[in-house]
Amino acid sequence: MGIKRIILVPLTTHGVLEYLDALNEAIGRKLGEIGVGGIDILAWPDTLKPPMKCFDWSRLQYHGGCIVKYLREVFQLVGLVDSSLVVGVGYLDGYEYGLNFVFGEASPDQHVAVVFTKRLKPEYYGEQARFDLYFERLVKETLHELGHLMGLEHCSNYCVMRFSNSILEVDEKPAKYCGDCVLKIKNYISRTK
Repeated sequence: MGIKRIILVPLTTHGVLEYLDALNEAIGRKLGEIGVGGIDILAWPDTLKPPMKCFDWSRLQYHGGCIVKYLREVFQLVGLVDSSLVVGVGYLDGYEYGLNFVFGEASPDQHVAVVFTKRLKPEYYGEQARFDLYFERLVKETLHELGHLMGLEHCSNYCVMRFSNSILEVDEKPAKYCGDCVLKIKNYISRTK
């Protein structure tokens, strides 16, 4: 079954719901700019709070793989996971084993990813709140995780698929895919139709 839709799923109300419609539009616009059409981009109507089993009390962070698994289970129950790419977005701090933190995590074979937004906010670093900067970072990291779901690996070009180990690296990369990654995305889309 081919990919028919991208579903953006709020995992928290604060820091996500107020941006979800604009994020939905921005992702649609960015994919349209590279010639990817025919895929609905939807905002899930309910907040799906991650289960506490995904929270590590010793780190005060959520485990990315656990949330990906949780989202997979929920969307498998409603019958949407095989025909959709699901991206959970939460004002949470996330980690993966072996790393202090992650901005996101994707499992391409499960069609599910998560974006952790807490470290994307300027306030996290003691800076003044800036909607524009937070939203730009949110779009970049959502595009990045979607890229993984569409078969892309990290890229060394000037590309949204560059690996980001710090917020400075998020700010340095563009909110678009490079030519090489665009070709790979188009190939992925044509294979999954």
